[in-house]
Amino acid sequence: MYLRSLCVVLALALTCVRPLVAQTQPQETATITHVTVVDVATGKELPDQSVVLQGERILSIAPFDSANRPRGRVIDAHGKFLIPGLWDMHVHIQDLEDLPLYVANGITGVRLMFGSKHTLSLRAQITSAPVAPEVIFGSAIVDGDPPVWPGSIIIKNPGDAHRTVDEIKADGADFVKIYNDIPRDAYFALAEEARKQNIPFVGHLPYGVRASEASDAGQRSIEHLDGIAIACSKREESIIKELRPLHYLEKMNLVVEAIHSFDSAQCQALLAQFRRNGTWQVPTLTVHRGMAFLNDSHFTSDARLVYMSGEVRHRWQPENDFRFRRWPPAEFELHRGVFNADKQLTGIMFRAGVPLLAGTDAMNPFCFPGFSLHDELALLVESGLTPLAALQSATVRATEFLGRSEELDLIDPGKRADLVLLSADPLADIHNTAQIQAVWLHGKYIDRPALDALLDAAKHRSGKGKLH
Repeated sequence: MYLRSLCVVLALALTCVRPLVAQTQPQETATITHVTVVDVATGKELPDQSVVLQGERILSIAPFDSANRPRGRVIDAHGKFLIPGLWDMHVHIQDLEDLPLYVANGITGVRLMFGSKHTLSLRAQITSAPVAPEVIFGSAIVDGDPPVWPGSIIIKNPGDAHRTVDEIKADGADFVKIYNDIPRDAYFALAEEARKQNIPFVGHLPYGVRASEASDAGQRSIEHLDGIAIACSKREESIIKELRPLHYLEKMNLVVEAIHSFDSAQCQALLAQFRRNGTWQVPTLTVHRGMAFLNDSHFTSDARLVYMSGEVRHRWQPENDFRFRRWPPAEFELHRGVFNADKQLTGIMFRAGVPLLAGTDAMNPFCFPGFSLHDELALLVESGLTPLAALQSATVRATEFLGRSEELDLIDPGKRADLVLLSADPLADIHNTAQIQAVWLHGKYIDRPALDALLDAAKHRSGKGKLH
């Protein structure tokens, strides 16, 4: 309010006049003609439509009529399909130079799952990027002592939890990100404080907390199917007692035990609880696949590595990652079994009506920013989702989760023009989401040559865009 008043008082100052002039300039108008519009809510496809955009909004949608002259710039989209912009709901951003890769892959929004203790500074850095998706900012990871990752916020008791939520909310994060080793009493104190402060908390399932308890406590999303196999096991209680504080591989062995003692009735009761409570699941099958196949040279020779920096390519090799460098072949084989079980569990969740979101866990090894969302959608279909349901997990379900449906979710008049033009039908084959011909980001048109230029630039990155 103070800055607005100052701008009025100093109306002749250049810093105040420029924004006012920009607001009065006419907005660019464009018409996409002869396009098939995909209604991602219903799966209905509307052929031969004219979609008129003005500025960053969709102005109108109607069947093409040769008697009505198209308005503004005309994009002829014969044989092409228009979908809303995609969302990757679980990413990590380490370098500003990765951001254009999301846009080049039709991703117009992401949820950042490892933020900073200084959200305002991080937000300023990311919004300074010339080409970037919209970012929903998580807090720094909240973990127990010792934390898994440097830079985490440590909480040891309920008092720490109350203070931490206060600080995260005041710092401007959009949600609280929790991790494995939060003490049980501190977890429930954090849940209560987050409810009072009206800020969502999401993330891993702490070792000492049952999935059913997390759902009742209001955890908005559980990432990676964390703890779900254990929650569906006849041995749930005894396995949870063995979980903490164990090495990661020991935890995975317990997960295998849980898979072998799966109880269908117990699992269905849990999934019904998730539906009632609105506890969303983000399977991140892409990262599970990555961990399972890191010793497979065919997998690790992915051609898309050309878009990653030398430092990232080095870090992604298993011998350079503290989590994987000592794994014998048997551990990778174990993880392949867990990966297959995760796919089956994802299919069970879908059939039970549990709300699902598409997320990749980029920048973990071979979880590529942008590209891997298309991998994730394909893996969701392999797990039993329909192509429409997979597409929904990255569009309407994402905006529903974020409470942004009125603004973003469908191709409708008044919605923001975050759009992706495809050369083939994504409902016929989910792999067609990668057949991108153009992207509209907040109404800005980025055609195929411009998208290719973004990709070419990634091959020649300077490496100077690291976040700090």
